[in-house]
Amino acid sequence: MKKIIAYALAVSAFSSATALAETKDGCLPAPPHLIEEGTLTVGVSLAAPPTAFLQDDKASGLDPDLIRAIADKMCVKPNFVNMAFAGLFPALIAKRLDVINSQVGITEKRKETFDFVPVFVGGVRIVAGANTGLKFDSENDTCGSTMAIMGGSTQMAALEKVQESCPADKKMTLKAFGGQAEALNEVGRGSAEAAFVDWAVATYAAKQRPDQYVVASPILSGKGPNTQRNRIGIVLRKGDDANAAAIQAAFDAVVKDGQYDALLQKYGLTEGDIRAAN
Repeated sequence: MKKIIAYALAVSAFSSATALAETKDGCLPAPPHLIEEGTLTVGVSLAAPPTAFLQDDKASGLDPDLIRAIADKMCVKPNFVNMAFAGLFPALIAKRLDVINSQVGITEKRKETFDFVPVFVGGVRIVAGANTGLKFDSENDTCGSTMAIMGGSTQMAALEKVQESCPADKKMTLKAFGGQAEALNEVGRGSAEAAFVDWAVATYAAKQRPDQYVVASPILSGKGPNTQRNRIGIVLRKGDDANAAAIQAAFDAVVKDGQYDALLQKYGLTEGDIRAAN
């Protein structure tokens, strides 16, 4: 409760500072620096249910639904650009995207290049093949295993560090893919023993296919930037303060009117409520 109260106070302070008020038509001000006026161009990797996936050729999951709600508050239309996770950041820098909303962890390294509006609490779990019998207390136990990961992710950075320290008789093999679903498929096929993925994706996969997958570790909660339960944020170009303020104000409105809670409930992701973030 104290964390939620602290979050509410922080939101209030931010809102007072930005002083973004509704316009006459009931819309919050839209970001002023959009690629296309009236359209919020959003980069997303639609390969990680329940947070982002394609359903009936439509962007679905928590991330697309949340950005739709945010865009609606500003009376702009979201345009989703689906691509491999690693390609999202160059596309944002090149101004082919207005924002990224694809479960991006807020790390100190990324904050050197990008700004963020925190919207979710992330973390990672290791998913093993159901028949492997593998269990892990931390990523350090992955030495000697073949691990599937998403290229360009914090998970990949963490395992690369571990890989360097694995003993000679317990080398780790890393297989990188464009999305988390591809990494999990590799485990399902038996071509990798385990995958290192977001906790939401891991939990969903294990529930959907217990014959193929088992969550083989808890949420990792170490002290380093690659193992802690990271905050997840909507990503903007560094210094694009006006756009960031508009997105923040719209997100605050989505939280205030209960849409945020409804989306977390819809996808079984209440554990990721940003108001309870450390």
